[in-house]
Amino acid sequence: MSKIKGICGVFLKLDTDTKKLLKWYKDVLELDVSEYGINFLEPNQLTLITFDRKADDEAKLNFTVDDLEAYIIKIEAKGVKIHKQIETYPFGKFAQIIDEAGNIIELCQLDEKKYSEMVRKEIEAFDK
Repeated sequence: MSKIKGICGVFLKLDTDTKKLLKWYKDVLELDVSEYGINFLEPNQLTLITFDRKADDEAKLNFTVDDLEAYIIKIEAKGVKIHKQIETYPFGKFAQIIDEAGNIIELCQLDEKKYSEMVRKEIEAFDK
């Protein structure tokens, strides 16, 4: 069907000690965190909020898509500019587009089982 299913992540650019901030979210708010950010696996199984420490990255939204290849074809036909072509990883496929205001939007089609397993391992490794 090739449509957006929900939000996979929100990437925030912060000028702070992200490890210290994530520890606060873990210890005080009792959220699951990994080195990549705050992770929600249930009930919104694949929502991930990430604090990106790279100075050259911008804040961006990440939407889950049911069929990334078909969706890219569909939105390209509507004139949407592709910022980054589809890249495939063991846990899913990712691409980036540019919205009307020039913002980067990331799209992903995840292998839900592999992605959940990877994130659970990252959560467990956070304090090690």
